[in-house]
Amino acid sequence: MIKLSEAKSYDHVNKKVTGKLFADAKSEIGPSMVVMGLPEGYTMDFGSSVMTANAEMAYMKSDGTWNWVA
Repeated sequence: MIKLSEAKSYDHVNKKVTGKLFADAKSEIGPSMVVMGLPEGYTMDFGSSVMTANAEMAYMKSDGTWNWVA
């Protein structure tokens, strides 16, 4: 399960949200992920971050991919 834990900003024109996510596992993060708490029709925008239950952390890059911190 992936949930939006904090929304930092909303872009209502492009329907994008920048914020912090929490995920149970790294394998859940990807282009077709379903995020609980995200308004319908919105997607995550670059600058967002994710933390997993195993303390893995990533930031979304401008190309929409995730940069995992080692």
